Amino acid sequence: MSPRLSVPSYVLPGTYVENLRFLDQQTDQRDVELLFFIFDDEARSLMRAEIRDIASYSPRFGFTVHMPDTIAAAHEEILEATAGFSSNFIIHPPRTEPELPGFIALLDEWRGRYGEDRFLLENTRLANFYAADSALLESRYGPPGICADIGHLRMEGVEPSAWVAARAGRIAEMHVHGFDGTRDHVPFQSGEGWLDAMAPFARGFAGIIEMELFSWAELKTAREILKAHWEAP
Repeated sequence: MSPRLSVPSYVLPGTYVENLRFLDQQTDQRDVELLFFIFDDEARSLMRAEIRDIASYSPRFGFTVHMPDTIAAAHEEILEATAGFSSNFIIHPPRTEPELPGFIALLDEWRGRYGEDRFLLENTRLANFYAADSALLESRYGPPGICADIGHLRMEGVEPSAWVAARAGRIAEMHVHGFDGTRDHVPFQSGEGWLDAMAPFARGFAGIIEMELFSWAELKTAREILKAHWEAP
C-alpha cells in the first residue's frame, strides 16, 4: 500500500486558487489540505471570493480542511463552504480547561450537522489533547477521530510509533514535519530514526498523511523521503 500524501494549500506565495492551479498544472500531487488556521477578515474575504473556483478542482483533488486554531460558532461558514467537497475537518483542542464546555457543545452541534466522523482532534499539545479527549467521552457522539501530528509528538519527547500504535483505530490523518530540536515545521532527512520506526504503521495506513511544510521545493523532497521509507516493499 502506498501512503496517500497530502500537501497544504500554501506551497508557494499566492491565493488558494493560485496554489491549486500550480499543483494541478505543474505536479502530480492530488491531495490538499485547505488551511483556515487564521480566519480573519482578509482570509474570510479570500475564501468567499475563491470558494467556487476551489470547489471546481474537486474531484481532481481530494480535500481536507484545517479549521482555525480556536474554533468559534462564526467558523461554521467554513464548514458550509467546504463540506460538499471535503472529507475531514481538523480541530485543535482548547488551550484552557474553562473553554472545554463551550468547545464540546460547539463540536457536538457541528458533528450533528456535518457528520460525526468527519472531525479529527489534533494533538497540538498533549496536555490539551488529553483534556479534550477525556471530556469528549461525555459528549453526544463520544471522542472523535484523531489527527496525529508526528512533529508535535517529537517536540514533546514522545515516541510517535508507540503513540499511534496505541490509537491506531482512531487515527484518520497524520501530519508530518521535521523537528530540529528547536523549531518544528522544518524539512526532515532520510534515515531519521522515527521514519523507520513509523514504517510498519504507515505502510498499512489508509488515511491521509499531510506533509506540513510550506514550500514546494521542500515538499518534493519530503514526498520522496516518505515514499522511500513508507511504501510497502
